Parts: sequence; C-alpha cells; structure tokens
Amino acid sequence: MYSNDKSGFRKFLLGFHEQISESAAILKKSGIAAFPKSINNVIYLGMGGSGIAGELLNDALYDDLQIPLRVISSYQIPGYCNSKSLVIASSYSGNTEEVISAVQFAEEKKAHIITISSGGELQKLAKKKKWEHISIPEGYPPRQALGYLFFPIYHLLGQNGFINNYDSDLSDLVMFVKKIIRMNDYPNVEGHVLSKELAHKIQGKIPIFYSTAPYLRTIARRWQNQVHESAKSMAFSNILPEMNHNEILGWEMEGIPLNNFIVIFLENENLLPRIQKRIELSKKIINRYLVDVVDIYTSGTKTLEKVLSMVILGDWVSYYLALDYKKDPVEIENVNYLKSEMAKM
Repeated sequence: MYSNDKSGFRKFLLGFHEQISESAAILKKSGIAAFPKSINNVIYLGMGGSGIAGELLNDALYDDLQIPLRVISSYQIPGYCNSKSLVIASSYSGNTEEVISAVQFAEEKKAHIITISSGGELQKLAKKKKWEHISIPEGYPPRQALGYLFFPIYHLLGQNGFINNYDSDLSDLVMFVKKIIRMNDYPNVEGHVLSKELAHKIQGKIPIFYSTAPYLRTIARRWQNQVHESAKSMAFSNILPEMNHNEILGWEMEGIPLNNFIVIFLENENLLPRIQKRIELSKKIINRYLVDVVDIYTSGTKTLEKVLSMVILGDWVSYYLALDYKKDPVEIENVNYLKSEMAKM
C-alpha cells in the first residue's frame, strides 16, 4: 500500500498533533515582545502552504479576532499598510520571493514586522534588519508544516489580546487531533476508513470541492491544493454562497462529459438555515447532470476542531489518492522547475 511513498510522507500526517503541542514553546523561544498598543490590523504575507495557514487562521478565528487580518499572496503590500500594521511574513522555506519582496515594502511603510520560517533568506533578512523572528523546524514539505505555521501565530495573537476566547492550553485539541489522525491511518485502524474510501471514489475523476463561508471558507481550496501537490491531479474548488451567483451556471456546459467530475460538499452541520437551503438546492441542480455528489461533514464541537478535522481528512484523502495514482506525495517537480527558472532572472 505504501510502496509509492518513497519519501515517507505518511510520517508527516501521523505527527501533525506534535506541531500543535510544540507551538507555544516555539513562540516562547523566539522572545517576541508585546506588540505596540497602536496596532490595528494584521497583514499576513504568504504563498502556498504558508499562505493557506493564514487563511485558515482567519476562518477558525472568524468570531474571535478583534482586529482585521488579511492574507496577501503577492510581491507587493496594500496601500493601507502603515506603522499601525502588524505584518507577519510567513515562508516555511524562508526563500519565497513574493514574501521577501512584500516584507521589504512593509518595512518602507514602517510596519511592525514579524517573520516566521525554518531558515532561508527571510531569517537572514530578519537578523540583518533586527526584525522579530519565529524559527520553526525544518525538513517538512511546506504544506505539511501547517501546525508550525498556524499555531505560533495563534498564540502570538492570543497573548497580545487580539483573540477573544483564546485558549493557551491546547491539550484537549491535541487529543482531538490525535483521534482524527488515528481514524484515517489505514491499515492500523479497523473498519471504515473514510479518507481511503473517498480517495478511491475520486480516482479517475476530477473533483470539485465546495465549502461554506465563513468558517470553512478555505477548506475547499486546501483540499484542492493537496490533490494538486500530493496526487499531481487536477481539482477545483469554490465557496457557498458565492458559487450560487456564478459557477452554478457552469453546470449547463455542453460538449464535455460531466461524468468526468465528482462534486464533494465539505459541510458543517450547524449552518445558517439559508446556507443549508442553498446547499440542498445546489445539489439538486448538479444532480440533474448525473454527476456524483458526496457529502462530508466536520467533526468536533468548537470551530477550531471543525476546521482541523477537515484539514486532516483532506490531507489523508490526497495521500491515498497519490498512492492510487502511483505518485510520490513529496515530489513537486513542476514547482521546482518554475523556481529554478525564476532564479535565473
């Protein structure tokens, strides 16, 4: 079963809870001082796996964040960035050129800057510029270092009073995450393994993932990205209710066999009634075109548990799909090619 996992990707899935456990100590080791009281917005710089950590943070804290947080995936910084902005420059490798470019624009705007990486040019730049830096462990595919990128920032914002209901003790969350991981670790779990079965159902088709705003807004894109990177396969995603205003019309498409697609709704059981109705109507429309539709629901009771349950499930689905397609989940040949060609400029 694991013969195509030449790089040992499975160990990253099994150890995700450890990233949560270590996060508070990682932040403490950085020695970051309290923020200036004048901070009134957060600008999170990140691409790929580093960027999606910021997006998921925004979703999970939707009800509790006390100041705006915006994720920027660009070479440039928005015009409102100023001395009252907290800029978090996140790059797992520390070599993401878009992040390095944008953080230097933020310096010109006199923003309060914090960097987070496992090393690289960003760490060197932070040392040179005397920016505060969070150093995280190296040796992970960036997308599987999500806990190291997410939770030190969670603690950072919480300890500075920017999160209502901040929980400094995440031991219950760690136990919850360990349980979800165990449920997906075939063949070491008996019976039904949802992620493995869903991967087999997706195999040979192009999945379209739909999730709901605001708490699961980024989940569909996380699943899409994981299928791209781990399984080296096409996938698409969108968000409800937004897709009801545009993409739902795309199902009228002619000339392409729609049975090549499979639609997966990533849902939260406690939705606003009008969003629940939109999901039901969307499924009804899609079913007209004889497309397979699958419902997947979150686990847990708290928003952070629900978000992470979906992250973990999606990561395992993409892993099993990679094995089905005989792809090494760690390999990212096309991304490396693009980086090497860009480095020649």
